[in-house]
Amino acid sequence: MKKSMIIILGLAALAGGLTVSLLTFYVQPTTIVTARRDLAAGTRLTADLLTENRVPKGAVPQGAFSAVEQAVGLVLSADRVGGDVITSYVAGDSMAAAGIPGQLSPDHIAIAVDVNQATGLAGIVRTGQRVSVIAILDPQAIQREPSSRLLEPFALTELSPVNGGGTASSPQPAPTVTPTPQPPLSPVASITIKGLRVLVVPQSFRYEELPGTSGEAELFASARTSQMAQSGSVVLLEAPLTPVQIAPGYLVSPAELLALLNKVATIHLVLEPSEGLQIETATLKPVDLANLYEKITGFDLNR
Repeated sequence: MKKSMIIILGLAALAGGLTVSLLTFYVQPTTIVTARRDLAAGTRLTADLLTENRVPKGAVPQGAFSAVEQAVGLVLSADRVGGDVITSYVAGDSMAAAGIPGQLSPDHIAIAVDVNQATGLAGIVRTGQRVSVIAILDPQAIQREPSSRLLEPFALTELSPVNGGGTASSPQPAPTVTPTPQPPLSPVASITIKGLRVLVVPQSFRYEELPGTSGEAELFASARTSQMAQSGSVVLLEAPLTPVQIAPGYLVSPAELLALLNKVATIHLVLEPSEGLQIETATLKPVDLANLYEKITGFDLNR
């Protein structure tokens, strides 16, 4: 009986060791530096403000420090809360050079765009990757007012003789302006900007896989981030100010266009191949929903 118990305990220890080895092989725990407590922008980092934690290799943000000594003496360019990862994007030699400003290319700026799970690639996008922007434009949101609607109502006056030659004005009804009927417009989708470098993806929005603990076949669990965090967030992109051609004969600053689209359109981020998009997006014709419907069904929406 005692011998059987020893064998069972030995097998259990062996199984446990194999499990740990297997998880270590796939997960590869890695050391990262995090904030020990809440830190304000402008704080010069010291060893007592930082700590080291172990996380799966796939959960390590780009630019993360692996030892406290690497971050000591740097200055934060953004607020950090306790537990936040300290990266080279938020810490530098000085406030001006810390993080993002020191990494921007000449004539480029950092700009944030609103995203959710659908428009932000479900949080799989990472810093350093290149993305293109597909903008969905709704004419109802951006349609110009017809010039006839800009005319203010006014009263016409007609001259009439009074007492042998005098004149007096009599008010007349303002004319009714009937705008020319226009066919209904439909949303269009178009790749408007390409080659934008991702600078920051908030930790709360990132899709991160953790080791499975349920004993099922899958080694990894689903996203750790909360539903609320991924229902709305922002992603920081690097955009050039120099105008580029986004349509034949039409030049515009990508940074300014991105700000405008973020206000009036729906922006979808799409990942580019590692070598970048080779096609000239200015040659692509926007996809019009009404035209697509007519092509598929053969029904003329303007009838």
